[in-house]
Amino acid sequence: MSKEWLQVKDLRKHFETPKGDLRAVAGVSLKVEKGDSFGLVGESGCGKSTLIRTVLRLLEPTSGEILFDGKDIAKLGKTHIRRLRKKMGLVFQSPHSSLNPRMTVYDTLARPLLIHGITKNKRDTTIEIVKLLKLMGLQAEHMIRYPHELSGGQKQRIAIARALAVNPEIVFLDEPTSALDVSVQTKILKLLDFAKQEKQLTYFYISHDINLIRVVSNKMGVMYLGKIVEIGDTGTVMANPLHPYSVGLFEAVPDPDPDKKLPELILKGEVPSPVNAPSGCVFHPRCPFAWEKCEREEPKLLKQSDQREVACHKYS
Repeated sequence: MSKEWLQVKDLRKHFETPKGDLRAVAGVSLKVEKGDSFGLVGESGCGKSTLIRTVLRLLEPTSGEILFDGKDIAKLGKTHIRRLRKKMGLVFQSPHSSLNPRMTVYDTLARPLLIHGITKNKRDTTIEIVKLLKLMGLQAEHMIRYPHELSGGQKQRIAIARALAVNPEIVFLDEPTSALDVSVQTKILKLLDFAKQEKQLTYFYISHDINLIRVVSNKMGVMYLGKIVEIGDTGTVMANPLHPYSVGLFEAVPDPDPDKKLPELILKGEVPSPVNAPSGCVFHPRCPFAWEKCEREEPKLLKQSDQREVACHKYS
């Protein structure tokens, strides 16, 4: 298997608005290897969710390439995309809104099994559903329940089971624990890790929770205003962030030590509108190290000596 198993090249997704083009994804390039747990962090509204929906072709890309296992997803027709969807799962952010309130757990989990022809009759479907429920720490009796009869944690387990029903190779997780209590978050993350080992999955997490990504991912990227500004091994990036935005973002994470002095935050001002993004480096209006070149030229994502990539003129 090629190391460049999932590769995104200069991917762009623009939306037309009355004020002009909203550049939600503005030239993203990244690679995910088979077996990785890749984490993408960034402030709310930076384009994380739009990115994974475009990679999955739930949104049509404006331009760019999406290579999955050697095939360019961006150029495939609907028939081929449907076949490919068996290999790619998605867990939405809110379990409360992602489950149909009029469908039982059985109906919710049976649908992908039947659509993709994984099971042919009710007996086989029921057996597969019981297996999925047990994998998620639930009982067979849960299959007759409706979403309103489940707790938030149970709903998210059902949403994860639905994503795993078609035996995908990669699962995209959009803020999978943000709507849950802290105690439930830990249980969900342990179940996800167990499922990853059991089914040899690849995960692509997106979150604004830095500590979550620190725990669950072995590689990570930092996104700002539709662009990747830094990407590399999680331990390397977290221990010594290079891009000024990464530094400011990580410094903003609360520290549980009450005696520790809070650092002076370097992230000044507000995030600019993606409709009228700044010229050159999109971060330069908020960057304490910006100079004339930052206003004129957009920095390229370049590899550094420790194998991470950084889009900053300071390191070019």
